[in-house]
Amino acid sequence: MALLVTDQGEIDSLRTLLNATHEIPRNLVLKLYTGPATAPTEQDVPSATKYFEPYNASNNSGYGSAPTTGYPLIVNNRTEENQDYSAQYGILLNGNRWTIATTASAVATTTCSGTSGTYSITVADNTDIKKGDYVTATGVPINTYVVDIDGTALELSQKLSATITAGTACSFGRGRTTASYPEQIFTFTSAAGNVYGYYLARANNMPVTLQGVVDGGSVAPIGTSVVKEQCKGIIGNNYVELKDDTVVSAISSGAQNGFVITVASGTGVKKGQVVTGTNIPSETRVVGVATNDVYLDKAITGGNASGNATFKINIAEELTVGQAVTQTGGAGQTGPDAFPANTVITGIDLATKAGEQGPRVYLNNQLTDNVGTASSNDKVDFDYSVMTTDPSGSAVDHNLSPGDVIYIASGTGGSITSGDGHYTVHTVPTNSTFTTTPALSGTGDATLYSSIFFAEQFTNGPYAIQNNGDQIKVTLNVSLD
Repeated sequence: MALLVTDQGEIDSLRTLLNATHEIPRNLVLKLYTGPATAPTEQDVPSATKYFEPYNASNNSGYGSAPTTGYPLIVNNRTEENQDYSAQYGILLNGNRWTIATTASAVATTTCSGTSGTYSITVADNTDIKKGDYVTATGVPINTYVVDIDGTALELSQKLSATITAGTACSFGRGRTTASYPEQIFTFTSAAGNVYGYYLARANNMPVTLQGVVDGGSVAPIGTSVVKEQCKGIIGNNYVELKDDTVVSAISSGAQNGFVITVASGTGVKKGQVVTGTNIPSETRVVGVATNDVYLDKAITGGNASGNATFKINIAEELTVGQAVTQTGGAGQTGPDAFPANTVITGIDLATKAGEQGPRVYLNNQLTDNVGTASSNDKVDFDYSVMTTDPSGSAVDHNLSPGDVIYIASGTGGSITSGDGHYTVHTVPTNSTFTTTPALSGTGDATLYSSIFFAEQFTNGPYAIQNNGDQIKVTLNVSLD
């Protein structure tokens, strides 16, 4: 059975999805689309034939060149780190401006009929009824909700406890949690064709020369695998343990109540690492590094910092879900291969548990032999592919940052074996390359789009944009039931 999401759980879920708490570095962007002509479905994804933005008046994809319609570069753009989206189009939303609340009373009322022992009712009017709405009527068990809607025929989650005669009052939508956003306005400067609806995407700064351009990227396996040494694993388990590692450097200064220490060498020290040392509070983390000056998130207490500072390295930082796992490519590896074919990472515990030597890396297959019984079989290889943004064969800057969410579709050549779908940028080795989580695999061309989180078709649309000054006004409502 699926878990029940309480009203408070729905509120918290929407707060997270919409970034109402500003815990996610990226807000959502409101975008318009000029296709499809049919209502959005849960299976829809962006492509060269639908969910493209009104860059021109042809109702065809105009990706690859700047809009000629007045469709705007990001409105409400911010210039802070990881908040500059000046290469993208649409309206940047502020997560704090969503109003989120649960409806205590019915959203829609009508009349219905149905037969006892069945899962179906027929309503006189389905206006404002949504999948997931709770149903209240004589003969409908408590906490019954709408599973499917086919015109005026509704499928319910529970059998009717009694026959419902035609004309019986019924209500829908009690408990619906809705987030609402103030009206937003798009003003055009010239014809833009028919605009069918709008969608919300997680913000990124992918340039117009790359966004939606067919075969704008190419995928290929990385030349050198990530190799971890001194790993341990027991036959039959579905995980291996990595070996924790640290950077140790002598402290030359660190004043009590201050937030900075100076060490002999800042090499290998990175933001986010846990640091320990005399008079440094437990669970203190690095928030910045300037050569040999290390900035902390907690004040030094009990006296000046002294002795050695020990920085715990995130030994798993290069690893992510979906990477292939083997024991065949590590230098000097002569022991048995404990990993079945097609073994991949399914999860990572970054923190070290008591009695273990380091983080756990979970696998989709059980180990067929022990790992780490000797130096000849303690190495594990992690393989993945890298995306290069090179439309027309020439590398271009993708402007993407770790944490950005995009949609990657297979191109016209090769095979992305990890499949089309939403990916999060994991690392950015260069301005024209990036890796993802889940990890990409395979070789071939690819097309990159902004993700689609929410989509809606205009009820009275499409709206034909024909003249300078034509406007489209959008009021956003996102519901969970």
